[in-house]
Amino acid sequence: MTTSNQRHVVQHPHGGWAVKKPHALHASSRHATQALAQTRAKEILSHDGGGESVTHGRDGQIRNSDTVQPAMGDWSLLSPQGRVLFYIALRPGTTALAIARAGGHSQRSVWGIIQSLRREGMLHVRKNGRRHHYTVNLDAPLLHPTIHGLTIRPVMEGFISQAGEGADDIWGA
Repeated sequence: MTTSNQRHVVQHPHGGWAVKKPHALHASSRHATQALAQTRAKEILSHDGGGESVTHGRDGQIRNSDTVQPAMGDWSLLSPQGRVLFYIALRPGTTALAIARAGGHSQRSVWGIIQSLRREGMLHVRKNGRRHHYTVNLDAPLLHPTIHGLTIRPVMEGFISQAGEGADDIWGA
């Protein structure tokens, strides 16, 4: 299949395997195994409208090519920022990598979203060694002008209590 939307799984020069767009200078992501890189390439493509995942061998030659269909849902009730906020609320102590994998985003984009949420006062961060621990500030105001004066608390409390009752399989993670 010839398509403008491709991701290539190639050997990374510093070890492991990388997912790259054709002609990109830098990898989108880097993984310990080729299988993990293939999975991530397919995730990226499915969330980007579908395309072709091309896997290269250690010698650089194409080993395999798979057509990836677009993800079923083409819209969401929540923005990427909202999904990250909910994920952190439902899974305190999670990592940016786990959020990225569950939400179909790159780890870099999740870091950007987290920084934005911190700037707006919606997230608190506590650092323990090299690891960051996030909590949602339920008293932070919602920012859109149509819901001025409301806080996160009434929106999230029901979801958080439901997750505490065993509904913890959020986004299949």
